[in-house]
Amino acid sequence: MSKSKNSKIRAAVLTALGTTAITAMAFLPTNTAIAQTSDSAAAEESSNMIVVTARKIEENLQEIPGAITAFSAEEIQRRSISELEDVALLTPGLVFEDFSNGGFGTPTIRGTTQFSINNLEQNVSTFIDGIYIPRQYAVDIGSTNLERVEVVKGPQSALYGANAFAGAINYVTTNRSLTEISASGEIEVSENKGFDISGNLSVPLIDNMLAMRLGLGFSEYDGDWKNNFPNAATINPGTNGRIGGYDNQSLTVGASFRPIEAVTIDFDYYNFDVSSESRAQYRLDRGAGDFNCSVGGLAFSFATFSFEPAAVENQLFCGELSVDPPAPPGSVDFPEGYVIDPVSYGLESESDIYRANVAVELTDQITANYLFGRSSGSVFSAGQSARNPIDGDLFQGNVVFPFSINPVGSYEYDSHEFRLQYEGDNGIYIMVGAFIQDGDDQDFSTGAVFDAPVTEAITTVPSFATPSDTFTNTNTNAIFGRISVPLMDERLVFELEGRYTDEEKTQIDLTSPDPYEFSDSYFTPRANVSFKITEDNLIYASVAKGIKSGGINNSNLPGGAPLLAEEQFYGPDTNWTYEIGLKNSFMNGLATLNLAAFYIDWGDLQLSVAPTGASQTTTLITQNIGGASIKGLEVEGAIEPIEGLFINAGLAYIDATYDDGTISSRILRANLCGDGTVCNANGDIGGNDLQRTSKLQWNVGASYDIAISDSLELFSRVDVAGQSKQYVSELNVATIEPRVLTNGRIGIRGDRWSVSVWGKNLFDKKYVSNSFYIGGSPFFSVYVPTAGNRRRLGATLTFDY
Repeated sequence: MSKSKNSKIRAAVLTALGTTAITAMAFLPTNTAIAQTSDSAAAEESSNMIVVTARKIEENLQEIPGAITAFSAEEIQRRSISELEDVALLTPGLVFEDFSNGGFGTPTIRGTTQFSINNLEQNVSTFIDGIYIPRQYAVDIGSTNLERVEVVKGPQSALYGANAFAGAINYVTTNRSLTEISASGEIEVSENKGFDISGNLSVPLIDNMLAMRLGLGFSEYDGDWKNNFPNAATINPGTNGRIGGYDNQSLTVGASFRPIEAVTIDFDYYNFDVSSESRAQYRLDRGAGDFNCSVGGLAFSFATFSFEPAAVENQLFCGELSVDPPAPPGSVDFPEGYVIDPVSYGLESESDIYRANVAVELTDQITANYLFGRSSGSVFSAGQSARNPIDGDLFQGNVVFPFSINPVGSYEYDSHEFRLQYEGDNGIYIMVGAFIQDGDDQDFSTGAVFDAPVTEAITTVPSFATPSDTFTNTNTNAIFGRISVPLMDERLVFELEGRYTDEEKTQIDLTSPDPYEFSDSYFTPRANVSFKITEDNLIYASVAKGIKSGGINNSNLPGGAPLLAEEQFYGPDTNWTYEIGLKNSFMNGLATLNLAAFYIDWGDLQLSVAPTGASQTTTLITQNIGGASIKGLEVEGAIEPIEGLFINAGLAYIDATYDDGTISSRILRANLCGDGTVCNANGDIGGNDLQRTSKLQWNVGASYDIAISDSLELFSRVDVAGQSKQYVSELNVATIEPRVLTNGRIGIRGDRWSVSVWGKNLFDKKYVSNSFYIGGSPFFSVYVPTAGNRRRLGATLTFDY
């Protein structure tokens, strides 16, 4: 990473923040209303009155017939939430994996795992202020200048569209007040050269008519695992020094304008610039002799460069993946610990989002809304893929140094959403809307094999590599609506939601001179019924359909022969989710207890298969095969038993299995289960657990605030979270260990400031957080475990005006 670049950015950010604070104080009259104080923030944490916009209108979370977990700005700061992985740690039913370089961020809700993490379409949609973030490397935007994070569980395709297959994550940024001046900032330092600074300012330039807002953030970290590659600190830029470092910046600029009382117009621009190193990782390679179980498969002959039937031992790895990397077989004096070639560039990405929203109050009961969004971004990543990154790997008698250059590409999406809403005095609510989106994706991902050690960071695709060069255009048109009808003095409520979507995709790639075209139409309904047992106790039931878009396979057979017509495309994933739940408030809002039980019937899984007529080296394609069933229970509760003490807890139990008769074609093709002793030789994975899903997740936390003087308050917070083991692949033979992590914070708060010390992973738990399994060919089969974050200690200063 370039330190000169960082120092310039840091100076610019510090200057801007200083100007922000001075401007805020200059504009601040003594009688101006101020953003929430520490007293109101503490009240917010203990109150069940949490307002969310998960259904495109402001609602009390406790009155919504569905499972939603929300974190306010106060909770984000107190609970040391700095990335999406932290949100997942504290949210029952949510798992987030960013794998080896951060380019494949994959949220999973309720066990609906993403089978192919590099697909354009994902199982969970992510939004910032209502604008869709389409690519995985852009979804983890950090926590700077956020007012709230909402995790909406269960299919949301009726209101959000196709890729809210299993749920949605909403980032809501800081307020847009036309009447209140507010300014706040945060400075944070931590071990291993951690430094974070952020601030935001909102100023009404013309009272109740025109306001501007500005948010800035800068975050720097050297990493938490030592890189034991010789002379690792000499490469810059690259993965130098420690492993897992980053230099990230964010910018938010906005304006709100109310020309007349009934019309409000918002303009916003967001920029996220991410530069991160490779994570602590290693490889287990079948060809290197790292595997330990299963007899079967095919032997590869370098003499004939062909596969020959043979009884080959150790086709798979069975057991728990170790957090301590083993030395490559046959190596001499190989360093212990993690060894990452410093020329690995990790991830360099930038995302720009433009937003315009017009809200018009046509009458006291009817409002119209138009939302425009433009989201664009680019990414480059290059990471080592050698089993022995120091001495290289032996391939066809030669020593080589392979690298994976993935993801590499760009995207640009424009969207338009129109909504008309009616809220009657009798509680009837009607919303109708239309949605138009046009998106372009370009993928240049590839691999590169060097015949000598690389001495400079890989920052571009090497000239000798052949990138995938795939261009995809997606055009989506949809109409949607929601109606809510209350009965029995609004105690009993029936709700219907629905969305009709027409989608067209065009794809062009280097393997074909002509574009492929795919089109599909589908309807995604949702129905809710809820009943208020009392004003504080709600019971509900819902049924909803989720859709994940189909698409185009761009692989051809060797020699350029096209795929069969029926294999050129694949259809959408579908699921029906059935849910019942309870939402309860007790003790005048000082305690809440929410429960949800669900069953997911998941069909037409988008799985990797071998195309008809394919050789052992042909790339796998995606087809709709088999199904899965998921049943589970989620519990979230909070209580303030005495003044100042707040306790919360969450639990998720998820049983996610493949349906009987589901076949893993990639495993069958490679004959990895040849003798059938550790897995089914015919590739049958029916009854196996879905990969990368824990059966049990839990968290418990407590905070305690106490006044130590008339103007000072001592505050503290501890959170403990855990999850059970996960299987790495559909074979259920390699596992990721269970883990328990502890975070804590203690500090002092004044009227407009606070200072605290904190720790994440306080007991320095060393663990594997996730792992790739790249299989499907007897020639190439590897596991890539990635280690989780080590202990990190720091201190934070916050201020607001």
